[in-house]
Amino acid sequence: MQHNGARIFDIVSDGENIGGGLQLFSIEEIEEELGYEELFENVNGIPIGYLLEECHLMIDRDKLNKGDPNYLFLFEDGLDYKPLNLNFEIFLDRYIMCQGEAFWEWSYRTAENDYR
Repeated sequence: MQHNGARIFDIVSDGENIGGGLQLFSIEEIEEELGYEELFENVNGIPIGYLLEECHLMIDRDKLNKGDPNYLFLFEDGLDYKPLNLNFEIFLDRYIMCQGEAFWEWSYRTAENDYR
């Protein structure tokens, strides 16, 4: 393993992180997040990061187990479960290309048709 977590496109002012960006969890942070059972009680997902400090970026275990390439979703405020119709590779590629902008509102490309 070469990397274990990351912070991308944080908004920094006077050397301090003031929000925004993407935080990808380390293995230890994923285990810690999974410990918050009440937050993820009705979700069969794995939290892999925070996006814009407002929601979890998660992998849907059911979709992953079925081989569905659109396994990524946002879990906002512990209530709103929003499918992104993406896999992690496409998500990270677009996030970097868009320099942290909210590209996930694009609905015309999914993990199934992106490689065609």
